[in-house]
Amino acid sequence: MHEAPTVAEPAPSPRSPIHVCLSSDGLWAYVVNFTAHSVSILDTRTREVAAEIPVGPRPAHAAASPDGRFLYVSTLDADAVDVLDTAARRVALRIPTGFGPFGMALSADGKRISVANSLSDSVSVIDLPSGKTLFEVPVGRNPRYLCETPDGRRLLVSNSLSRDVSVVSLETGRVVETRRLGEAALLRQIGCSSDGRWAFVVHLISRDSQLPVQIERGWIHSNGFSALEMAKPGNGFTLLLDRLLAGAANPWGLALSSDQRWMYVSLAGVHQVAIVDLPRALGLAPGSDPRAIELLAQNVEILDGAGILRRVAAGGIGPRGLALDEARGELWVCNYFSDTVSVLDAASGGLRTAVPLGPTPAASLERRGEMLFNDARICFQGWFTCASCHQEDATIDGLNWDLINDGVGNPKNTKSLYDIHDTPPAMWSGVRETLEEAVAAGQRFLGYFPRPENHAALVAYISGLTHLRNPYRGRSEDAIRRGERLFRQARCDACHKPPTFSDGLKHDLGLTSPSDPFSRIDTPSLRDCFRTAPYLHDGRAPTLESIFTEQDPERNHGNLGVLSGEEVADLVAYLKTL
Repeated sequence: MHEAPTVAEPAPSPRSPIHVCLSSDGLWAYVVNFTAHSVSILDTRTREVAAEIPVGPRPAHAAASPDGRFLYVSTLDADAVDVLDTAARRVALRIPTGFGPFGMALSADGKRISVANSLSDSVSVIDLPSGKTLFEVPVGRNPRYLCETPDGRRLLVSNSLSRDVSVVSLETGRVVETRRLGEAALLRQIGCSSDGRWAFVVHLISRDSQLPVQIERGWIHSNGFSALEMAKPGNGFTLLLDRLLAGAANPWGLALSSDQRWMYVSLAGVHQVAIVDLPRALGLAPGSDPRAIELLAQNVEILDGAGILRRVAAGGIGPRGLALDEARGELWVCNYFSDTVSVLDAASGGLRTAVPLGPTPAASLERRGEMLFNDARICFQGWFTCASCHQEDATIDGLNWDLINDGVGNPKNTKSLYDIHDTPPAMWSGVRETLEEAVAAGQRFLGYFPRPENHAALVAYISGLTHLRNPYRGRSEDAIRRGERLFRQARCDACHKPPTFSDGLKHDLGLTSPSDPFSRIDTPSLRDCFRTAPYLHDGRAPTLESIFTEQDPERNHGNLGVLSGEEVADLVAYLKTL
């Protein structure tokens, strides 16, 4: 008799908890595991993992139904919301959404869910009993999170890459206001006070209109939240969560107490949670004077100096999603890089416990590089991280920065880092010959000389980035074929050569300004161009279509000539698949 072969247990993988929500009875905490493609169910009494349920690829957010029967989970790479039966502990249904669903908002009666489609720049509002989309409305760029107003009439959407909040009427399905937020950047979670008077959204303040030459006092990036007075369109102000000589890099999650007394904000880059005395913070409202509003948004001492702000340790590395259990006086915190959920005392901020989500592998060099990419401990005074300009996914912030590595007076658009390992040189002017040079320069920009172990990890992470799923492939196949044929006929592939869709050379298209010492611009790769708007070296083209219809008067972009509207549409359909 032969012994049964030994089957090796699969190696554990990082879970990367990104969001947590609580059941209405407070008995269960549902933790969304971004890289493990699962949801962990935690018993809030025993502090143990009761189950881990597979869901769709790259889940980002969850909302529990009021009756406790269902958990709704957005899955970025399935373009869907998975409906998890909490009793059977399995996915019972999948509801299609737009591209890249991220944050969600569930109506008070549990019959409607709204979803921020981060890659199609829209919001889907879905009737849950039927599973049908009531409407899909365009909003700002890269919407990440949303919330309903308490009266259920409006939806507030934080747009990560367009520096604004969209206000959507749930009755008409239209955007009724776009609330501009000045120098806000990389907007994350948004919430509304229980009386509906105020909305709050956390974000960076990125001072891209000036030379980024001083880190201290938040001269490049600072970090805070905006308070929006909902009864007064356009009215609001920004407060900073930083302290003098101590930045609060990368605010992410938000939780509000129902009595409107406290606000909690996770500070993902410095591994802390900010606790804000909300009435006293709102007492600083400067009215409608633009200069007073501007000065308030520059004051890094105001909350801390007045005792309105406390910052406490999150209990792990990379805190993101938060959930407030008011009955127990606890704040639940997802620690993305620790694979744990911390439970903090909501009043004192002290750590009660940290719950491991399961076996965690030793961090690979690439994983350590990802952590450093999102870690402000490698920045002078903790003001920002690599992700402050490239988001947590190493892409873009949508802004133009006047970096002094190629002169001054010539701001250029932030490039995605996905292709710098195989399309040297780096930077629009090609001033960094290799990936290694660019990564070293990035660390110096953070205020320190590169440490060899950190440098190796960052290079490994960036060079190992794999392109994310492209939702445009396999759609409109006839238009894509026509667009590819036009791309080749016009000799676009002379400069944008497959497979990298770059020739590694610099060209003069007559687009640089007189103040730019470099008239020749490095050929960018076209891969993933569907997600990297705005376009051209200075971001002058808001869409791919505008490159060919508005921004190339001399016809220097290939041998395109004058294209018809249908030809532009076909060409763009092809480009979006690269």
